[in-house]
Amino acid sequence: MPRKGFSVVIVPDDTGKVIEKRIGRWKIITVLAVLSVFFICSMFFALSYFKTNIDRQKLTSLEKENVYLASKIKNLRESVETIKERIADIVDTDEKIRLVFDLPIIDPSIREVGIGGPDFNSLEFSSLPIKKLSLVEKDINKILRQIDLENASLNDVYDKILNRKNVLDHTPSIMPAEGFITSGVGMRKDPFTGLVVMHKGIDIAADKGTSVVASANGIIERCGWERGMGNYIIVNHGNNIKTYYGHLSLIKVKKGQNVKRMDVIGLVGSTGRSTGPHLHYEVRKYGRYVNPRDYFIKSIIFRS
Repeated sequence: MPRKGFSVVIVPDDTGKVIEKRIGRWKIITVLAVLSVFFICSMFFALSYFKTNIDRQKLTSLEKENVYLASKIKNLRESVETIKERIADIVDTDEKIRLVFDLPIIDPSIREVGIGGPDFNSLEFSSLPIKKLSLVEKDINKILRQIDLENASLNDVYDKILNRKNVLDHTPSIMPAEGFITSGVGMRKDPFTGLVVMHKGIDIAADKGTSVVASANGIIERCGWERGMGNYIIVNHGNNIKTYYGHLSLIKVKKGQNVKRMDVIGLVGSTGRSTGPHLHYEVRKYGRYVNPRDYFIKSIIFRS
């Protein structure tokens, strides 16, 4: 039985003699197999080379990105520390304002604005840059909560100060006229009857025509003339406080008119039961007279 295979016929140009070479099938299979293995190995090594080269480029790129990321994290960390210092200044200012206006101080534990969250050390990706970035992110979240707290605190302080200012604006606290206090609150001899009676206000001796000002913000409750006080004005300041101004030579306001501290409401005179030009000034709270001196915070023209 003839062996299966292939014949190769070679005809040289110079001799023209035909040369026939017979190649067995297994030899061909062996050669093809070797070539296939060589090709596959070549492709494998080529792909490995390209993959290694690509991986090296990626690694170089990642190293550069890590350096850049580390630089950014450092800058961000420094910015966070700066913000922390500024928030500390805001907290200090807030506490000073609360102290000055006798407002309750916020407990330090509340200012920590603690909150739960993940343990960054337990994250699957535990590289140093990611941990650092996670810590910065945690600080930023805390800062944002502190800012919200300080905003709420300052709004609360503002509302309380505004309310306190409104109370102070409506509290009689200055001398209503320039002059000398010649008589205070207490028992004294009546200049007309000689009897010892209670004097419910203070007398401020001043030249006739001296300006009389409102000692605080309020509304003119009444003004007019009566036998004892002569020309008089009553200012209602709210909070159950009223001030009385008597013996005026001239009234410069009307009932229902709003006035502010230092607004001129009349002029010193000697009307009613008076022995000479002066201002009779009273402060009453809940309808009962109190010593006006107890309300003087400062004097615009205090001489006594």
